[in-house]
Amino acid sequence: MHTLLCYLNRNQYLSRKLTCALLFALLLGPGQAQQAVSQSKPAAVGESSLCNRDNALEMIKQQIEFSKTFDSHTRRIAVLIRAADLLWPYGEDNARAVFAEAFELAAENEKENAQKTDRAMLQRLQIPDQRYVVIRSVAKRDSEWARALTKKMLKSPNDVETPMRGSSENLLTAARLLDSAYQMVPTHINAALDLARASLNYPASFALTRFLYRVSEVNQQAADQFYAEALVVYSDKPMREFLYLQAFPFGWSETINTPVSSYHPVPINFVFNQSLQRRFVQMLLRRAQQALQVPLDEGDTYRSANVNLMPGTVHLLQSLLLLEPQVRASLPDLLIPLTQTREKILVTLTVETQRLLLQPGREISMEPNQTFDEQVELAQKTVDVNECEDMIANAVLTTSSTRETVAIVVNAIDKISNAELRAALLEWVYFHRATNAVQEKRFEEAERLTSRVEGLEQRAYLHSEIARGLLNGSVSQTQGREVLDEAIAEARKVGATLFAARTLLTAANLYTKMDRGRSVSLLSDAINCINRVEAPDFSSDDQTLEKKPERKVRGGQYGGEYSLRFYMPGPQPETAFREMAKIDFDTTLAQSIALTDKFQRALTTLGMAESCLAQSQQPPKAKPKKVARPSA
Repeated sequence: MHTLLCYLNRNQYLSRKLTCALLFALLLGPGQAQQAVSQSKPAAVGESSLCNRDNALEMIKQQIEFSKTFDSHTRRIAVLIRAADLLWPYGEDNARAVFAEAFELAAENEKENAQKTDRAMLQRLQIPDQRYVVIRSVAKRDSEWARALTKKMLKSPNDVETPMRGSSENLLTAARLLDSAYQMVPTHINAALDLARASLNYPASFALTRFLYRVSEVNQQAADQFYAEALVVYSDKPMREFLYLQAFPFGWSETINTPVSSYHPVPINFVFNQSLQRRFVQMLLRRAQQALQVPLDEGDTYRSANVNLMPGTVHLLQSLLLLEPQVRASLPDLLIPLTQTREKILVTLTVETQRLLLQPGREISMEPNQTFDEQVELAQKTVDVNECEDMIANAVLTTSSTRETVAIVVNAIDKISNAELRAALLEWVYFHRATNAVQEKRFEEAERLTSRVEGLEQRAYLHSEIARGLLNGSVSQTQGREVLDEAIAEARKVGATLFAARTLLTAANLYTKMDRGRSVSLLSDAINCINRVEAPDFSSDDQTLEKKPERKVRGGQYGGEYSLRFYMPGPQPETAFREMAKIDFDTTLAQSIALTDKFQRALTTLGMAESCLAQSQQPPKAKPKKVARPSA
């Protein structure tokens, strides 16, 4: 706050009236800030004397200094990379220095995290390595420098390959590289491929399939080329790595017969490459022949979804079995070699192992997909009540049940006696059906389904999205405004949560075109909500509310939890303030001062500075020429 005050006082172009209003707003607090500035005329980005290039750059530099007061390294890094990105076009050397500072801070942060040996690999994977966050930002501006930072990172003491280093560290590094690459694909595909190539020095995992499908959405040829590179790299690696390359060329949505099974939606525009299919099958057959001559390494063992701890030979055989239908359909010339190799491997296994698989000569095919009705019917034939209800729940959550009417799905859910599970599933179905209805502009149906949703946060989000659709359409604005007011009322009932704040920020943005005073008031309400949240972080929850009802299986035994996810995207404060600043910069600046969380205040200030910089790049509007009236 002090740094911003200094900035305001130094600006010789500030009007005395506005300066006093802003200083008074600081003393009054968020609830009265808008009233203090309302005496002065609202000034949009292009009209405010505060909003120009020099002041915007000064605001950015102030936030860099301000970040030194943060207790959290992660939050400081976020501000530094955001500021550096904004500074880059106006002073590359200064921006590089800020990026370098962020990277050093990130390296120090990861060193501290790595020393916490009590954390399992899965826990560490859930905590973003800030070095990758910085590298992703750098790559947008300088891909060569990003590659150099990646190389430096992977050669650091924490990441270098040593005899004492466990395989979990290798897997963690690969996962982080591919996750960063995955996030960069839509905007910087070449930089993403650079990071992904670095991951090829580490063990393969399901993240590789996820990345390949992501690339294929943007550039199928690039995805095929990268797959070919990966196939060469992992051709002689252990089966627990090699078999992760099985799914992509055949367009499988699941990675199965691998240490970790996972699901990845296949892009609609995905194109099968028969050449890659052939190369994988040929490589698999070569490895199978080698395994018949020289047994695989005894250490190449792992558990998969349907097989307990088994040697790599068993998983190799399973791969041959799974591939047989695809080979028969698209690579018929390889069918005989495949079936012959399959039989030779099968007879080398113990009788007990053979019984766990399939008898010689039996044709294998992928399990056919059952319809929703078939799954429910099968569940009802199950004697155990808990297992029956588990099967129904899985049918609802995993089957593409959107093809079924809501009544059919609800009727199936009503067969579940577990009240908590039944209520959660009903809410999940109504929410997702309402979301689909909004996307397809079936607003009356969306409103009807929303009324059946119990959760206030979900209902507020749905109403705000319905209102957005109505206000952007050709129908009466009155109806859209009424639905938006419902969303506001529900958000206020929720209390202090990030989802409520997002709804209020959305409403403030929508009201800018209808009632500027109401918009500013709602922005103030959103600030009050955010101020009541401890250490608000609008990215950590992935904009998703998750409910986890208990799962019971056969005999009533605890089987873990279901994961019911409600994706409710909304603007972050930075985004909302940046857009509001275009309408009324001075008032929005005054409102930002009311944010008590230093991190959010810094980000919103950077967002407003971005608006000013964008405005400074636009040519001034030409004044309309006066047309001389013809003489009478």
